[in-house]
Amino acid sequence: MPLHRLLLLRHAEAVPHVLTEDGDRSRVLTSRGREQAASIGKQLAALDLHGPTQLLCSPAIRTRQTTQGVLDALDQAASVSIEDSLYSATPDTLYGLVHATSEAVRTLLIVGHNPTIGEFACDLLGPALQNMRFSALSRGYPLAGLTILDVPGDWLDVRPSTIQPATLLLP
Repeated sequence: MPLHRLLLLRHAEAVPHVLTEDGDRSRVLTSRGREQAASIGKQLAALDLHGPTQLLCSPAIRTRQTTQGVLDALDQAASVSIEDSLYSATPDTLYGLVHATSEAVRTLLIVGHNPTIGEFACDLLGPALQNMRFSALSRGYPLAGLTILDVPGDWLDVRPSTIQPATLLLP
């Protein structure tokens, strides 16, 4: 059975909510946020990601800009879907999206928001949160933080007992 990889990415640094007239969804990345997204993209490009790759992105501008920053650094093509449910998702929403992923997809990257990305990552990691690789998560899920989890089985079977924690990338 082929190994799948699940990647959970919180958007990079965005302007504060008070600086936008059009509401939270229209917040853009700061210059630091664009650098964070590019840094994560470069780190991902250095890893051996197995394709085909599916990318699910929240419709908010900051997540789409984070996604583009990552994609600009990757050598491989990825299928990108804007998933409206990611904007106000719960961990159960993310489980549903992962479980619905085609088995043909080898790498699934979800780009979303806190607290959901952090809650979902922590739920999947469970006891692995005590590991030094993931210790940064005990202080909250960092901006542009990327949790990488190996999934030895089917997407439909993803739950805390079936994943293998790989690493946490920080910009």
